[in-house]
Amino acid sequence: MFTVCTKSEPTPVELWGRVAGLFRVSDLEVNTFDYDLPRRLDRPEFDSVARFPYALHPIEVWEITGEQNFFSELVGPLTPTHHLQAQSKLVELDVIAAAPLFALSRRPVTPALPKTEFGFGRVLQKQRRLAPKHEGAFAGVFATHDIWYVYTLVLRDQKGKALAIKVGYASDPHVRADAHNLPLAEEVTGLRWQVDVKQPTSSEDLARDVEQAVLDKFSQHRLSSNGEILRGVDPLSVGSSIALELRSRQVLE
Repeated sequence: MFTVCTKSEPTPVELWGRVAGLFRVSDLEVNTFDYDLPRRLDRPEFDSVARFPYALHPIEVWEITGEQNFFSELVGPLTPTHHLQAQSKLVELDVIAAAPLFALSRRPVTPALPKTEFGFGRVLQKQRRLAPKHEGAFAGVFATHDIWYVYTLVLRDQKGKALAIKVGYASDPHVRADAHNLPLAEEVTGLRWQVDVKQPTSSEDLARDVEQAVLDKFSQHRLSSNGEILRGVDPLSVGSSIALELRSRQVLE
């Protein structure tokens, strides 16, 4: 995906109409508020963060370095329809039209990462999925987990009614759900714990802190017999609290 700067504000004058960058994007939708991007609160019409709060996280990024990088000279002007479309979605170019763009000199740059723990955890999870699979012999040793999750398990009856919510942290919430379901005898009781929220974080310590912060927020709903289980609260409210807690925390450099 090539990025083309506008021919007027809010682009800096030296970049008007130029091809500025090349991106290889993932299918991970992110919130631009998580990236601590420059804001134009004085000119809301130029505040791209507020106007375009969602984007696709890049896998690879290149900066266009060549001087002869005016889009209109390389490809020609976009039609009015294409110009409007390019503000909110990708405009596909055919192979012939795109060829001069791929010939531009460029240099790789490090993709920006989210500044909030909420966004950083989601990108970290995506990067691990994109990483090459391990090859070679299996070593049966315990290692530090790359990703820890703050999770909720919802106890539901046969009609799907939520009876209780467990808040916890683990490297694999589904394993925790299986462990809680083992003594329930679902065939008899009709009850089952189901993973409802599975939010990745950057460290075990952070996951533990967020778990405790959320439990403290809903302290009046905690069971006296098990302080990690809540009763009488909406699962959506608990999930939203986890997201808000992580979004309020900045990633440690």
